[in-house]
Amino acid sequence: MSEATIKQIAEELKIHPSTVSRALSGYPQISDETRKKVLQVAKKLNYTPNFWAQNLVGSKTNLIGCMVLELTNPFYIPMVRAIEDRLVNHPYLLFIGESRRKLEIEKQVIKKFRYIRASGLIITPVLSNLDHLKELEADGVPVIVTGRTVDEFDSVNVDNIKSGVIAGQHLIDRGYIKIGYVQSGDRFNFPEKDRFMGLKSVLKKHNQELQTIFTVGNNTINGGEKAGKMWLSGKNRPKAVFCSNDMLAMGFIQYLIRSGVRIPHDVSVIGHDDVSSADRFIIPLTTVVFPKYKMGQIAMKELLHRISYPKYPHVPKKIDLEPKLIFRESCL
Repeated sequence: MSEATIKQIAEELKIHPSTVSRALSGYPQISDETRKKVLQVAKKLNYTPNFWAQNLVGSKTNLIGCMVLELTNPFYIPMVRAIEDRLVNHPYLLFIGESRRKLEIEKQVIKKFRYIRASGLIITPVLSNLDHLKELEADGVPVIVTGRTVDEFDSVNVDNIKSGVIAGQHLIDRGYIKIGYVQSGDRFNFPEKDRFMGLKSVLKKHNQELQTIFTVGNNTINGGEKAGKMWLSGKNRPKAVFCSNDMLAMGFIQYLIRSGVRIPHDVSVIGHDDVSSADRFIIPLTTVVFPKYKMGQIAMKELLHRISYPKYPHVPKKIDLEPKLIFRESCL
């Protein structure tokens, strides 16, 4: 509805237009009596709410922020889809942003979410600093962390240590002794650190040691290709490699195939995440499944609960989902 109609309601009630806007948007400091009068006049004038006008003046909005590390990473597609599916029967709009794994960009996007007065936030954070997220919570904006575990916030993640154990046990069961690990080496990538920890623990249990660690500096296809080059130029090549995510695994396989290496005959490869293209890759990828859709469902459920009960005493939850192995052609 146009601004003039809000003015008409205000003129009839002899109150300020901003009071009308706040009453219509559920502003908590507007009395029930005033809100009732505004709604009665609005109905009489056949008022149709203007969603954006309401959101600009209210202390709460029907906007929810969702922030991921990289929109180009197919890992996030099932999670975002689950969030949107969960919102079908709720009056919320989803705004999506990305940090590109940079703290300053993350802060800028959070600032925009604050500006539009988002009712809540689902985020996979960079983790190098959390002050801006703590400020959101302090201001009454619930924050749900996905794909990471952070003590100060509700977190929905996979059991990454168990992921490493599953991958390592699979390789041991198939008789591999020379095993390597591909990682980004990002200081704040705690999931890959936990997967590494799980892998090492199961190797130690079987009196084995990790032969090689390929640290490539990023989590992309290019990083995986760099690991492939490192493997090819090495003297003691591991016969099996666990990559901390599927993008690295795909890049690793891609580089080695172009170089004439046979997968899995010369080296077996396991990834992590089971991204949408993993089963259709040039060599279908054996991978540890991260239940991403379920993560999005749970995150949205928790956020809606927090929004609905803002004054209810809250203790941050830590929710760990179960990983499992999908056996395909990249690992004998």
